Amino acid sequence: MRKELTILLALASFINGKAQQRPKTGGWLGLYAPINFSKHWQLHNDVGYRTLGSSTSGLQYLYRTAIRCNLNKQWSTAAGVAFFFTRTSFSKVNDEFGHEFRLWQEMNYQHRINEKLHWQIRIRQEQRFFEATSVKARYTAWRFRFRSGITQKLNDKWSLQLADEYMQQHANQKCSFDQNRLMLSTIYHLNKTTQIQGGYMWLKWPSADQHILTIAFSKNILLYGNKDKQE
Repeated sequence: MRKELTILLALASFINGKAQQRPKTGGWLGLYAPINFSKHWQLHNDVGYRTLGSSTSGLQYLYRTAIRCNLNKQWSTAAGVAFFFTRTSFSKVNDEFGHEFRLWQEMNYQHRINEKLHWQIRIRQEQRFFEATSVKARYTAWRFRFRSGITQKLNDKWSLQLADEYMQQHANQKCSFDQNRLMLSTIYHLNKTTQIQGGYMWLKWPSADQHILTIAFSKNILLYGNKDKQE
């Protein structure tokens, strides 16, 4: 009887350990629909769905919005809020999602190297507020993000983008590496305001790494100017 109990405890420990391990793969789906009120003012909108490994089960849902000001052709700034809902473990049978509220601010810079090659820099800071769950107490964090990327226009329809984003976070009186995202994407331009982007991301965590398939649809909604010329 003792032997059977030992085997059951070992099996339960193994299953629990597997449930706590971050999946090696995942899929990120995104929808971007910024609303442009003028050449300078924009309402940022994006929603996201991130899968639990290679399954279709959700690991995270998000909505992010902000007011963006385009200062000129090179510089823009934004400030807004975000809502994240994240599964509290990597087990499909767990249906508990933790709630996170964010305040975020960013500065963007774009430099045209030549007619077809652009360089982008984004600096973002986030104030993160996590509600208590069954596995964690309520806490707050501050995160710094630095993203640099280049976009190469191939023709009127296709572009390639290579980018890297580094994140450092301060939480529980400790500042440490949070994650790094290395991304390679292909962009298909349906028209001047609509595009589809698909690619691969290598996501490095402090104690694990992931291979992520990314798909995003973007539609700029323009409330000014000649709509016929913008399509």
